[in-house]
Amino acid sequence: MATDAAAPPEAKPEADAEAEATTETTAIDAVFEKLLTDIVKGVHPSGTRLPAERELARQLGASRPTLREALRRLGEWKLVEPRRGSGIVVRPYREWSIEVIGAYLRHGRPDGGQASLGQILIDMFAMRRAVVTEVIRLTASRIPRGGTKGARLAMARAWSLRDQPAYVAEDFEVMRQIAEAAKFTPGLWLLNRVADIWLDAASALRLALRAPDDYVAVHTRFFDLIEDGQGDAACKLMNEYLDRHDSRIVDVLKAIA
Repeated sequence: MATDAAAPPEAKPEADAEAEATTETTAIDAVFEKLLTDIVKGVHPSGTRLPAERELARQLGASRPTLREALRRLGEWKLVEPRRGSGIVVRPYREWSIEVIGAYLRHGRPDGGQASLGQILIDMFAMRRAVVTEVIRLTASRIPRGGTKGARLAMARAWSLRDQPAYVAEDFEVMRQIAEAAKFTPGLWLLNRVADIWLDAASALRLALRAPDDYVAVHTRFFDLIEDGQGDAACKLMNEYLDRHDSRIVDVLKAIA
């Protein structure tokens, strides 16, 4: 006897599907941030085992799939790892990835054998300066005449935002434009990573980074030197500029380092 075919399940409206995906992403982010914060605070010290999955999901009020995704992200940052017979274990501080630094500056509690939060931020300034000046050294001779146009436009945008938090991102865009004009792809991608980390660290401490008064004058001279083929002079100019202005903030940070 013939039977009616079962009606196919009604497709969810696109808006409902998007809302559901957003809710799930938000839940994963919340669990990730909670575990990240607890680890850098020392609630779960290095070498200790996290609670079993079922118990940890209960404590966090999360589904087990949500917890697993959050743990996967923590694993990408080298904060945790699965160990046979031990479950999920917090990895040693020395193995953590640089992406952790924003959360560490917000919540970290260094012990006597670790750098202070102030010293970490001082070292961030040094790392930024080293990366930027090295990218300049490697790219200055590769930029054709007129190739600094994008960087000059980024400088103008940064200057227009000099009293706003968005200035920091636009300031980094100047160097990204230099790397891109030189077709220096590894340097461009490295600057992307450094910029993300730097912005996160600056945000963590609500550090006010604003353009110095000589920002436009120094950068204009820097671009002119590059287009004239004077790469060494351009690198020297920018290194002195960064050292001069970073030192003001570093002097303050040394008081808490």
